Amino acid sequence: MSHSYKETSELGKGFVLFLIIVLIGIFGLRACATSVAQSTTYAEVVTICGKEPVQTEHGHEYRVYTSGDTYVVEDYYGAGGVRTNSADVYGRIQVGKTYLVRSFGIRSSTFSVFRNIETVTDTTQKPTGTCG
Repeated sequence: MSHSYKETSELGKGFVLFLIIVLIGIFGLRACATSVAQSTTYAEVVTICGKEPVQTEHGHEYRVYTSGDTYVVEDYYGAGGVRTNSADVYGRIQVGKTYLVRSFGIRSSTFSVFRNIETVTDTTQKPTGTCG
């Protein structure tokens, strides 16, 4: 079974086109999901009780435990903006300090889903709850 160069070239082009469509679909769905999550914003004054990187089935996530709730710090891209420096944001958060935390997404203890911290700002306001 012999194929001409033209037939082989057409097969290669078709495969590349297929891969591009799949990649656009994957990134498009993720961006769409993030955009929907970004429409649900939340702000809370909390004291940082602890933080740690946690291994998940998809890699790892940076978890932040506060006097109010548990959050994650993850990279994101969507209609509400883009962040690619989650490790830097996570590194600046200090245990024992009080922050105004702005986040987005939903919190579901059943599915271990946490709001994603968008920003943390030092504050002297009274925090929600206490550590421990």
